[in-house]
Order: sequence, then structure tokens, then C-alpha cells
Amino acid sequence: MKMKLMNWIEKRRNVHVDKMMKLGRCPDCRGYGIVIVPMHYAGSNVECYRCNGTGKYSEWEKNKY
Repeated sequence: MKMKLMNWIEKRRNVHVDKMMKLGRCPDCRGYGIVIVPMHYAGSNVECYRCNGTGKYSEWEKNKY
């Protein structure tokens, strides 16, 4: 059961990354350049560390590992 779930999550992530690649957007921030970090009472906006705040797929691809 656990392997099925892990395979499903990985497949869904790959579909999301492929979609964002076609659009030219960062998969982590969806092209906005910021990531909302949830906190107890309020969220905090932080610059996306994968695309360096650009929102571009090309920048994300350079920093994905």
C-alpha cells in the first residue's frame, strides 16, 4: 500500500513539473516567485529558493538539486 501511494505521489509530481515546463514556470512557486510559508496565525511570503524569485522554469532547472 505504501509503495502505491509513493508511486502515485511521484507520478503526480512529474505531471506537475511537465506542465510547468511547458508554461515556462517554476514548479515550486507556480511562477509567482514567492512561496507562502504557513505559520500558526498568519502566513509569511518568502522568495522562492529554487528559482531565486524569478518564477522561471529555466532558473528552477539550474537549482533543482
